Amino acid sequence: MKKLLLAAAVSTLSLSAAQAAPTLYGKVNVSVDQFDNKSFGTENVTEVNSNASRIGVKGEEKISDKLSAVYLAEWEISVDGDEDDSQTFKKRNIFGGLKWADIGTLKVGNYDSYFKSAAASKNDIFNDHAFDITSMMYGEERLKNVIGFETDPKLLAGIGFNLMLQQGEENKKDGDNGIGDAISSSITYENKDLGLAVALGADFDVKGKYSASTFGSTKQATDAFRLAGSYDLGKVGVAGLGLNALYQTAEATSDEGKAANLEEDAWVINAAYKIAETPVTVKAQYQSADTSEKGQKDKTVDQYGLGVDYTLNKQAKLYGLVAQQKRDWTTTKTPEKKQTVFGVGLELNF
Repeated sequence: MKKLLLAAAVSTLSLSAAQAAPTLYGKVNVSVDQFDNKSFGTENVTEVNSNASRIGVKGEEKISDKLSAVYLAEWEISVDGDEDDSQTFKKRNIFGGLKWADIGTLKVGNYDSYFKSAAASKNDIFNDHAFDITSMMYGEERLKNVIGFETDPKLLAGIGFNLMLQQGEENKKDGDNGIGDAISSSITYENKDLGLAVALGADFDVKGKYSASTFGSTKQATDAFRLAGSYDLGKVGVAGLGLNALYQTAEATSDEGKAANLEEDAWVINAAYKIAETPVTVKAQYQSADTSEKGQKDKTVDQYGLGVDYTLNKQAKLYGLVAQQKRDWTTTKTPEKKQTVFGVGLELNF
């Protein structure tokens, strides 16, 4: 019996040694925010916010010299405790797939559209906060039931091609029930020696929200194009300064009522400056989203803000921000044209 147990233990250790250990990772991003005219109402409130804090596990298992299996499972966590127990963990990116060395990766699951990821974190200094671009413009979607393939940028000298097919799975005679009912794609290029990164994203029939619209949070099937870019001016002698910009245009493809005539133009521009020989980075951003229906102006949302980061180490930073959103319409329920936030926070990556 002892020999049998010993053999089982040795076998288990051998199996564990042969498999790569998964990596636990995450981010805690907690802030204290003062909102004036919360949600464009007349309420002023101080909040502790979790800001898309998350925890996940990822890994890669080698199958052969050129082929590996990859996986990732990530959940949003409620650091501030506002969610009830059943909502403490919310699904984020979850997928499994195969990776061919120096060629590309095939993924199947639920994860960020390639249109969304065309905008890097540099293109939105309020990323994950209440005032990030998700609150203003189309395209910040995480898509379910997808098959995606992304090439390794090293394959084509820094150029990457990404294609995602979404299956509607509605099982209706005239509905979305085939392969690639919606498509999200992007072409990316990064050259660190030049300090340049650019991306072109495209959605076809992907359902997304138009926040600056009469339709509000109602998702509409949409064709859209997004162009994003970043440039490090340190490469031309302006050390510490980076410029980032994004422009996109979107048009609803739905044939349901007014949505068939819904269009959006949106853009973002920002700058970040790291003060020499200090842990301080100063940021500024302006963004706008404008919608129209049947060629007539619908609604416009503008936002501008400032941010300051104080780096503690590679994993942690303190930050402060002030931002204001302004809109060009009012209603009885939400009479204010603007809302403002002042916040301080801690971001810790592990």
